Amino acid sequence: MFFIENIRLAFSSLKSNKMRAMLTMLGIIIGISAVITITTLGNSLKKTLSNSFNQIGENYFSVEYIFQGGKDDEGNYLQYRPMQEEDYITQEMYDELEEKYPGKYLWSRSCSCGSGNVINPKSQKLNISVQGVTEGNIRGGSLYKVIDGRCIKDADDKGKKHSALVSDIFVKQYFGSENAKALGKDITVDIDGICSTEFTIVGVYKFPKIMEKYFQPGISMMDRTTPILIPYETGLKLTNAEMQSNYEEVTLSSATYDRKQAKEELLQFFDEKYSTNRYYKIYIYDPMEDMEDITKVLNVVTIVVAIIAAISLLVGGIGVMNIMLVSITERTREIGVRKALGAKNSSIRTQFITEAVILCLIGGIIGVLLGIFNGFLIGEIAKYAMTQMPEYQDIISLTIQPSPAAMLISLGFSMLIGIFFGSYPAGKAAKLDPIEALRYE
Repeated sequence: MFFIENIRLAFSSLKSNKMRAMLTMLGIIIGISAVITITTLGNSLKKTLSNSFNQIGENYFSVEYIFQGGKDDEGNYLQYRPMQEEDYITQEMYDELEEKYPGKYLWSRSCSCGSGNVINPKSQKLNISVQGVTEGNIRGGSLYKVIDGRCIKDADDKGKKHSALVSDIFVKQYFGSENAKALGKDITVDIDGICSTEFTIVGVYKFPKIMEKYFQPGISMMDRTTPILIPYETGLKLTNAEMQSNYEEVTLSSATYDRKQAKEELLQFFDEKYSTNRYYKIYIYDPMEDMEDITKVLNVVTIVVAIIAAISLLVGGIGVMNIMLVSITERTREIGVRKALGAKNSSIRTQFITEAVILCLIGGIIGVLLGIFNGFLIGEIAKYAMTQMPEYQDIISLTIQPSPAAMLISLGFSMLIGIFFGSYPAGKAAKLDPIEALRYE
């Protein structure tokens, strides 16, 4: 009951001096809102980068060659030696990897089959390009997102099937509606200078916004050229191209969710394959590790800037101390009456500390709300700016995410400021002589 009474008295005192209380809280509000705004922006930036990295590199690993030195045939140390046929990753290696980890790692390969056209049911000619891709290209990349049906499967590739992935734009061009049932329908594709053949639509992908910038300004929907994706080995068969036996660039996508385990397995596999190679070894690059490094830097920057912003809280605390001293001077007779009626020094001290804490806590709550508002306001401005750059909308996913931990810490810190800066005025009030206080005019 004593604690509740102190809170009631604190609110009563603040209510009787609203303007003064508001001006006193201003330093706390500015300091807390600055901290929350900064932490919200830092947290949001980390979340946005995380989403973007997940879209770009959530499932893939890049297999890279590293020159590790060695001697030439004459015994001289080499600073560099151009890669030779025996240094490259081979198709046989991937086959062994597939045999060791069935369905776990997908090889990303692609080939261009050229451009051509498709005639829709209304006898309109649609411009297209044809690209051979593997399942790894779709699952490991961020460019093509399947929105209906399925992607090109490894079985389509090995069977050299005439399966096709078409864009949502192509569906609208060919069937007259973007919601048309395209799955399972056959289309005749005329590839310039190569052949005219049928493909069965097995899936529809969302045409990437980043590719829309390659359209000529003002081009009509029917004149837009979009890629038709077919199995990689089917593309090689149509173009009479031979499958590569050596690969200069290798990208693997993984179906596993344990990236650390996947990286260790791949390193172990390729270390065994390159154990006899004197010049080159394999490094597995995981793009998500870059995200971890960036996150660490952002955390440090956010904390440092937040601490700098929090210095303004000291100014607010000094204002609280000042106003509490003024309040004690004005209420000297009140303190004297309470002491004459038997109030202990500890009771007087607790009353004024409570009042200082309530003052800072209200300022802290307003500051937190203002900081969240600022964060969302800046986020909306950033989202509007992104609408002016549609080519990046598929890659950058803006996410505004306030930090609950920062809010709780800020509120706790504001209460500590109330206790710290309210202790001296409260102690001074507790030490007042009741007789002198009653005589005070």
